[in-house]
Amino acid sequence: MSIARLMVVAVLAAGCSQQSISPPAAGSPSTQASAAASSSVPSGFPALPGAILVGMPGDDPGLMGLWQSDQPGPAAYDFYANALPAAGYPIVGLYPGGEFAIIRFGAPTGDIWQIVVRRAPEGRMAIELRLDRP
Repeated sequence: MSIARLMVVAVLAAGCSQQSISPPAAGSPSTQASAAASSSVPSGFPALPGAILVGMPGDDPGLMGLWQSDQPGPAAYDFYANALPAAGYPIVGLYPGGEFAIIRFGAPTGDIWQIVVRRAPEGRMAIELRLDRP
């Protein structure tokens, strides 16, 4: 196969793969469904566009939801810093950081919950919804 044909095939393959993994728009049914798929995540809780709900370890009772995303940590942090108050979850404290970034916010129950953004395997970001902890 000629180099020109190989380049065309590579471009077409890249275009197909980008279409199949493009993140949903904010507030789209698939974004909302991924947040609702966990029984501990309240219905309508904001979910970072393109984040994927993943299985949670059974040995962490404070963990309510766990997503992974290809977006960089600051993008996830900024999304939640804006989306939580807009969804009715008032911010109690913002703690940007390097390895971990934490947002503490009020829950409908009156409790304090946290969003924790941290590094995950394979260059991804993990986004944890959890009960407040020190």
